Amino acid sequence: MSDHQQLIKQLSHEMRPVNPLAPTGTRILKWIAVALPLAIVSSVLVHRGLTDWTRPGAGLALAQLVLAVTIGIAAAWNALTLLIPGRHTIPTVRFILGGGLWLLLNIMSIPAHSPAPTHDHGTFCYLFLMVVSAPMVITLLWTLRQSGGLYSQKSLLMAGISVAAWSVSLLSLCHPVQQDRMDFALHCAAVATIIAITMIIGRFTRVK
Repeated sequence: MSDHQQLIKQLSHEMRPVNPLAPTGTRILKWIAVALPLAIVSSVLVHRGLTDWTRPGAGLALAQLVLAVTIGIAAAWNALTLLIPGRHTIPTVRFILGGGLWLLLNIMSIPAHSPAPTHDHGTFCYLFLMVVSAPMVITLLWTLRQSGGLYSQKSLLMAGISVAAWSVSLLSLCHPVQQDRMDFALHCAAVATIIAITMIIGRFTRVK
């Protein structure tokens, strides 16, 4: 019995207070403060001129940018909130509606009589999105791990959506306000790739 008491005393001395988890909003702001500068620095590798907001169609491009940022924040909120059982999250249907609206705005920004699709331009956009998303994927997965360790496939899906949305937002700042069909197709392909990569990396780095 004395051995048990000694073990209890030893464990009591070794115990350390658990730091409470910061509010979700605070964790998102910390992630953005780290991820966005890293993404912007990475974009220098594939960067070109800034968007000309005086061109026709700038209103639609601005709406796409605002919507993408909104989705990026909301998805990051869900990804972090899903780590805490019992917490209410933003309904999935709102992300479906937001994604549908983003697609619609992009389709509306394609001129009816657009010039022949430029494959090189679309390839550049795909490369840009892959490059700027890389540091955001790493930092958001690190944030998820620091916030709980065990995260579900749904939280990884939301993390991927958030990174994709933020990447598209950065692309909007250095992209013509109008696009062609090939350009749009490669944007969608890049978004799907970013989400898939985030979920795959998150699955294999998840704490068991």
